[in-house]
Amino acid sequence: DHGLRPEAGQEAEAVARLAARWGLPCHVRALALAPGPGLEARAREARYAALESLRRERTLDTVATAHTASDQAETLLMRLLRGTSLRGARGIHAGRPHLIRPLLERTREEVEAFLAEEGERYARDPMNAEPAFLRARVRHDVLPVLSAAAGFPVVPRLAAFTHWAAEDEALLTQWAEGAWRRLRGADGSVDAVGLRALERPLRRRVLARLLSEAGADFDGPSLGRVLDAVDTGGTVTVGGGGVRGGLRVVARGGRVRCVRRQAPAAPSAPVRLDGPGAEGAPSGASLLGAPLGAPLGAPLGAP
Repeated sequence: DHGLRPEAGQEAEAVARLAARWGLPCHVRALALAPGPGLEARAREARYAALESLRRERTLDTVATAHTASDQAETLLMRLLRGTSLRGARGIHAGRPHLIRPLLERTREEVEAFLAEEGERYARDPMNAEPAFLRARVRHDVLPVLSAAAGFPVVPRLAAFTHWAAEDEALLTQWAEGAWRRLRGADGSVDAVGLRALERPLRRRVLARLLSEAGADFDGPSLGRVLDAVDTGGTVTVGGGGVRGGLRVVARGGRVRCVRRQAPAAPSAPVRLDGPGAEGAPSGASLLGAPLGAPLGAPLGAP
């Protein structure tokens, strides 16, 4: 129960009754989320944290979620709209340690048809129709238009593409891992000549690994600038690294390395003098000024 709608408590009770009818234990967790920016991401993180906590408490092997091919198609389109790589085009993973998604190859319509055939009622979350959320707009506005334009349901085709993207990404990741082990030096830098010899998809992945291990903050455009710097033997600055000013990626001397870069220090506060002579100047005296670092006796101008 995310705590975002008054009906959620009744829905949790309905789940408990259904579980009791099937002789299954039911566990309800109140997450008490607050509305506001990033709600979808915060809700997802809180939900998975609660599931993992329950799994550990009950010493269970696996959590199964009910994501469908329709969720997969929506996720793919959302990521493409925001600009994603092949890695992002994998969409929702079919599984990972202690987590499986057994309905990922079935569409939402197939699941609802099965429930109707079994005479099972279900609840609809009204937030899934809230146009403030991109997923809701993709679900209710974009996908129907795409299916109408294509002349056939596009959800299964989009979901199938994520499966192929996942296979291709797994192979490229394996090749990139081998290249990383070959090219990485003991000091953490990468052999520039060997890096330039790689095909661009592998070169991009090796550089992304170098940036990630240095703690850099980067996206597609900034990674593209790093690629250009490596091609030309130049230098480029990226954010992150836990230091002011970020990191400099330097491709010189046959190596590519991340160098921590400190931002210029803030101007020092003016020096204030106390005591006799702190204000004004004695009669007949003159004041000489020299730039910092200049030799003594080198005034800025004549007295």
